Amino acid sequence: MPEAQLITAMPTPFTADERLDTDTLAVLAARIRDSGADGVFAAGTTGEFTALDDEERLEVLRVALEVFGPDRTYAHVGAATARQAERLARAAVAAGARRVAAITPFYLPAPEDALLRYFERVVAAADGAQVFAYLFQARSTTPAAPSVLRRLADVGVSGVKISGESDESVAAFLAEAPEGFAFFSGNDVSYAELVRSGGTGVVSGVSSVFPEPFVALRDALRSGDAAAAAAAQPLVERAVAAVKAGNIAHLKAGLQVRGLPVGPVRVSCGSVSAADLEELRATAAAVA
Repeated sequence: MPEAQLITAMPTPFTADERLDTDTLAVLAARIRDSGADGVFAAGTTGEFTALDDEERLEVLRVALEVFGPDRTYAHVGAATARQAERLARAAVAAGARRVAAITPFYLPAPEDALLRYFERVVAAADGAQVFAYLFQARSTTPAAPSVLRRLADVGVSGVKISGESDESVAAFLAEAPEGFAFFSGNDVSYAELVRSGGTGVVSGVSSVFPEPFVALRDALRSGDAAAAAAAQPLVERAVAAVKAGNIAHLKAGLQVRGLPVGPVRVSCGSVSAADLEELRATAAAVA
């Protein structure tokens, strides 16, 4: 896997009456592909997976696979229960997925042994496809210690995505990652720092709206161009601030500002003010 991977977490478009908009989804996926992203994370947190039924989730994955292909699609199948995650994993693999991501069990905090059993079942259901654990305690309530990465590798997990943790916490996880274990962070601002510390790359919702500074930073990291990386970093930080660190309403407003209306949000989140819209427009002009 090339270094400094930029995987874009894709929002899910809806029609005005909140039906899944597969036509716009295909356009959005193609735009993300053509922006230079290395891959797509589909039907994840940014994609409002908790507000999608299983058939809608699988339709999102089908479109992502059609546009990106199996080697560039991270098909998110995580669920509150292993039974549901298994069913989604089997269906995703049957549709062609070769990289499957799963958030930990959520709502009720799962103890570590239960967490491992969950991923054992997802790995078995994935039937040879790579499985990536998605750790996000702030949303799932399920805790995970850095040492769990070695246990995850032992049950066949290929890598991890960590979101909602401080840079210090991410560094502690990275120090425990087994050799060959893919390590992604959901912290857009710390993309460069993670890669320089040995991480694989970032899963970035912000890059769905403002890909330009992320692609520039990725290319600078790969080429070792410190000056170009330093020039890209402030624009990355501005992009993250403009969408309120990935607030889904702001991501969707940003896409509309950039010429691709993707409809309303289903999940509950903060609203977009007139001042926020103005900053989104200004940021779009700054990064273009």
